[in-house]
Amino acid sequence: MIVTPSVCRYDVILQNKYFLRECIQFLTLEDRLDEVAYCGKVKLAVPDDQFTGLPIIIPGMEIRISGTKFGESKYSYLIQPGVVWDVEIDNRERRNWNLTIYDRTIYLSKSEDQFLFQEGTTASDRIKQICSEWNIPILNIPDTKQALAQDVVRAKSLWNIIQDQLKETAEKSGKLFTVRMQPDGLELFEIGSNVDPWVFEFAVNLQSVRQKQTLNGAVTKVKVLGKQEKGSTAPIEFETNADIDKYGTIQKVIPYKKGLDTNAIQQKATNTLAGIQETVTVEAIDINTIRKGDKVIVQGWEDGLYVISVKHNCNSPGIMQMELASLEYIRRRYYRSEKSF
Repeated sequence: MIVTPSVCRYDVILQNKYFLRECIQFLTLEDRLDEVAYCGKVKLAVPDDQFTGLPIIIPGMEIRISGTKFGESKYSYLIQPGVVWDVEIDNRERRNWNLTIYDRTIYLSKSEDQFLFQEGTTASDRIKQICSEWNIPILNIPDTKQALAQDVVRAKSLWNIIQDQLKETAEKSGKLFTVRMQPDGLELFEIGSNVDPWVFEFAVNLQSVRQKQTLNGAVTKVKVLGKQEKGSTAPIEFETNADIDKYGTIQKVIPYKKGLDTNAIQQKATNTLAGIQETVTVEAIDINTIRKGDKVIVQGWEDGLYVISVKHNCNSPGIMQMELASLEYIRRRYYRSEKSF
């Protein structure tokens, strides 16, 4: 679908009581694959003759961000429930406030726990187990279907625990998932599964495109090493390479435990190979419903790219910046497990 400018309205509501729409100087919303929580940053200017009784805003207060979604006229929740995480005050009169707001999945990245995950359970099962123990509401967690190995976790952040399960799922099934908090609860979202991806073209809604290519992150040779005996180097169990003549030798070494499936070992080694790394940075008319993991179509990349990060500058009309890449780039950068086999 082709997009044109739309005027969106926003509000920030503190403690479900104080409506701060008239105080907003600027507002941004940012979503990233390498972070669990949706982040809002807002600058408020509070005159001394308004909002009598407004409390001093401190971290930990309940807050939400609402707004009209692109193409709609009614208000919807954008970050709800939310929490004030950082507060900066610009002047002695306490009239200018810079707030960093997260949805409450931020606690998944800041809290540690231990878990025992039974062999044969899926990433879906394990995420549901975490949500149950931490009283996290669930909107939709589809069945990832891939059975995983037993995992004994000690003192690790909940977000990293979830990521480990999603990485193992990606390596075994090929499917990539990310978690996103919606107003009605947590969803497990398969990357690129959004229906009717947004289309961006220079003549209509696309302002700039910057393409970056690099050999940072490239791998042209992989060695899989077996068990190392005392006083000797580890034996090479498997090795593979690609594009050495073109890019030179950039080698990755992977250990594994004997007795595991040879095909899986070889597949992981092959998946580790990577050539030129390419990302695309786009500035365009803001579509404030676009989230991390969504597929979009950009002029010049008609097969589609996938959102690594998106920053919505919530003006009227707004502008957004997106970092985009291919599915294979995302797989290598975000879903490559550092565990041995």
